[in-house]
Amino acid sequence: EDSSRELAERIEDNDDSRTSLLGEQGEVKTLLSQLTNEEESSVLRVRKNVLLEELREHAREWSKLTIAEELLTRTRRKFEKERQPEVIQQAQKFFATITDQRYDRLYSPIGEHTYTVVERTGASKQLTELSRGTREQLYLSLRFGLIREFGERTERLPVVVDEVLVNFDPDRARRAAEAFVELSETNQVLVFTCHPETVALFTDVAPETQVIRIDPTE
Repeated sequence: EDSSRELAERIEDNDDSRTSLLGEQGEVKTLLSQLTNEEESSVLRVRKNVLLEELREHAREWSKLTIAEELLTRTRRKFEKERQPEVIQQAQKFFATITDQRYDRLYSPIGEHTYTVVERTGASKQLTELSRGTREQLYLSLRFGLIREFGERTERLPVVVDEVLVNFDPDRARRAAEAFVELSETNQVLVFTCHPETVALFTDVAPETQVIRIDPTE
C-alpha cells in the first residue's frame, strides 16, 4: 500500500512536472518567436535605412543634374539669342519687316542646319510649320541678310532681282517691297518686272523710286 501511494505521488509529481515543462516550452516558443520577429524587424529597419539613404543620394544627384540642365539650357538660349551670325541678325530685321512684325526673332539652333522663328507671342515654329508664303519671306530675308553682311565686310554691290514678288499675295508683296526699300538704304536695288502693279507698288511704298521703262522693240 505504501508502495502504491508512493507510486501515485510520483506519478502526480511527474504530471505536475510535465505540465510545468509544457508551460515552459510554450513560453520558450513564444520567446523564440519574439526574438525571430525582432531580428527580422531589425534587418528590415537596416534595409529601410539603406534604401532611404540611397533615395536621398539619388535625389541629390537628380537635383544637381536638373540645375545643370537648366543652366545649360539658359546658356544655350542666351547664345542663340545674342551670338547668332551677323547674317542671321540682319535677316531677322528684314523678316520682321516682311512679316509685319509677326515674327520678331530668327535663329539657328546650335548644331542644327535649320532655322527657328519666334512670334511676338513667344511661340516658336520650325520651317516645316510655316506656310509656303512665309517660308519664301524667310528665304528672301536671309538673302537680304547675306547681302547686308557682305556689304559691311567688303563693298556694297548692286542688287538685281527679276519678278521677285510674283509668288507673294498683295499683303506679302507690299511688305517685301518695304524690305527692298530698307535694303536700298545701303545697296543700290534694281528690280526688273513686266507687271504694272509691281511698279505701282514700289512707287507707292517709296515715291522716290526711279522708274525706267524699257521698250522691247528698241
